[in-house]
Formats: sequence, structure tokens, C-alpha cells
Amino acid sequence: MDLALFDVEAPPPAAPTERESPGVRRTKRQADMLSRGRHPLTGQALHEQAAAHDDRDALGRRCGNCRWRQVLQYRTRSYPKCVFPGGSSAEQYETLGPPRVSHGEASDVRSWWPACRDHEPGDTRLPGSMRWVPDPAVMR
Repeated sequence: MDLALFDVEAPPPAAPTERESPGVRRTKRQADMLSRGRHPLTGQALHEQAAAHDDRDALGRRCGNCRWRQVLQYRTRSYPKCVFPGGSSAEQYETLGPPRVSHGEASDVRSWWPACRDHEPGDTRLPGSMRWVPDPAVMR
């Protein structure tokens, strides 16, 4: 006995969807965090003196002028990482390395990102004008 009310052909199979690459998904996730006022690497709230994430030309605290952002060399390439020690002891830091550094792209730190709360101006490898962070009281 056939229980179908109507004689219909089976629906066509759904078209295969193109899966985004891990890099594209990571970039979208980081942009979402920035739009919510969170730092993409730490997940913390942004520094109160950080410029808005969508205004890359604005002055303010950025990862690019932080003393903890360092470009680490490995073989023939270089990788921008945050070497903030956090709560690590000296022994842990020596053995395991900086807690925010992994051996992948997910822990790369973009220089244009607004700064996290751990920001400290003064990367000594940058010229003085690039290390300068404006005083918010003077900017008003």
C-alpha cells in the first residue's frame, strides 16, 4: 500500500556549499571580536585609549606600538607575536615560552589592531615617532 498523497519525484540533492578556508573563518572571527570591543588575541576588553578598530588612521594605542609585540624569526620567515609574560613564572616562561604564542597563524598580532589592556608603549626597535602614544587629556 502506497501512503503518499501525491505522486512526486524525490527533491533534487542540495548543491554542495563551498567551505571557507580556516584563514577566512579566523579573519571573520577576529573582525567580530573587534566589533564587540574585544581584543582578537586575548579576548579582553580593548584598552580605553585604543582608537576605534574601523579607523586605522586614528592615533591611539595599537598593537603596533606596544613593547610586547615582537617579530620573531623562524627559518626564512618572520611572525609578529605578543610576548607578554602574563602570570607565568620565569621558569614557565623559559620552558614553555610566552603564553600567547603558538606555532600557528592564530597567534599572529596585526599592528593595526587596537591595543588590549596589557599595552605598554615603547617597542625599542621602532623610531620614537612611531612609539609615541597621544595623551587623551591633550587630544581633547
